[in-house]
Amino acid sequence: MAAGGGGLLLLCLLAGAVRVSVGAGSLRVLRGGSVTLPCSFHTTAGPQRLNIVWTATAATPHAHPQQILAYERGEVRESLSPYTGRVAFASAPTQSATIILNATRASDAGVYQCSVTNPPDWQAPSVGLIRLTVLVPPSSPECSRDGSAEPGGRMRLGCAVREAVPPPTFTWDRVPPAEQPLQPTHDGELRALLTLHNVTAGTAGLYRCTVANALGAASCTLELRVGTAARSTPGMAVGISVTLTMALVLLALFALALWLHHQSSHKQPEEEEEEGSYNEIRIDSFAPGRLVVSKPPAGEATLAPRPAGPLWVFTTSTPCTTYAHRRAADGNQHPPPAQSSPAEGSSASSKEEEGRWLPACRQEHPGVRV
Repeated sequence: MAAGGGGLLLLCLLAGAVRVSVGAGSLRVLRGGSVTLPCSFHTTAGPQRLNIVWTATAATPHAHPQQILAYERGEVRESLSPYTGRVAFASAPTQSATIILNATRASDAGVYQCSVTNPPDWQAPSVGLIRLTVLVPPSSPECSRDGSAEPGGRMRLGCAVREAVPPPTFTWDRVPPAEQPLQPTHDGELRALLTLHNVTAGTAGLYRCTVANALGAASCTLELRVGTAARSTPGMAVGISVTLTMALVLLALFALALWLHHQSSHKQPEEEEEEGSYNEIRIDSFAPGRLVVSKPPAGEATLAPRPAGPLWVFTTSTPCTTYAHRRAADGNQHPPPAQSSPAEGSSASSKEEEGRWLPACRQEHPGVRV
């Protein structure tokens, strides 16, 4: 009796458990396509308290599960996530928990979990796991180069793609093909390197990298020139240096011209003032040893142009020397006339000397007023 009661209890427990089946454990889909994620369940209880939850864990390091779709107490609830608007139940959730994912992306790859509970059946949830792989053809590869392009140097040619699922294969070749195949080395799943040792003029040419997987292929090309870039660098440096030197010289000349113009602008008022105060030297009286300098009116001084040089130089050989200076030069050869009285003697002597020197002075310097 006890044995029969235990078997009945075990039968009741088995009848009350929810069983979930997802079929295949992994699926593949081409990016941009649609995929069906199956999930079927068996329960003995009614659907009033049926609970279905779908979560996704991205295939990236340190990713956490996130809920994408659920059915709770007779309502479908779509969570706010990158899957919003692209995921839905394939049929009524009371019959099947299968969902459809549309417009798949590369980021959709990961692990999907289907969890079903239906009280009063066994409370522990029954789950099923599906691993989804999104296939992506190789993106356009990018070719690069690094190293010395001089003869005898080493060059490293690189080829990389941003995405490709499954991981692609890389092939390097020359155009036209070389006699020996080129052997690249992989730097991760999405990059390959081709190292050229002891480059020569024969190493120069066109190189092509081809990236391929089951979904497609793409390529990029790179032209290698040995020695051209290295020889052109000094020439460019010399040209830049010459240009900068000429620019500095021109700036210095321009600064000098501005400085000279500034100096001349300051000197011009002084010269005009000097011209305005130019003195007319005339013999006012022929008294011995006396010269009178008179300044013309301001109106006449400004109109008269400044002479290029002095009107005359007072020397012992100049005919226009004043009487006082001439007497000093002649010494005792021409004694002054006798003076009967201070006023009459001076006047007579002055008139006599003027009669002797004025004709010669006017003949030699017609433009001089004496």
